[in-house]
Amino acid sequence: MVKGFLKDDILIMNSDGLTNLVSQEEMLKQAKKDIEQAPKELIKMANKNGGYDNITVIIIKNI
Repeated sequence: MVKGFLKDDILIMNSDGLTNLVSQEEMLKQAKKDIEQAPKELIKMANKNGGYDNITVIIIKNI
């Protein structure tokens, strides 16, 4: 069952350059902490963990 994109839902779209180096739990934690800075922080984390691939992150919050 698909519920749709509800109020306060967070959508994280990213390349495998992030997925391979940062856990889903950490991605969500960063997005909830500061949604505007989260993409930069997640890219920093991925680079710190090896950063061997292109890293793309887009975060959308339904308000």
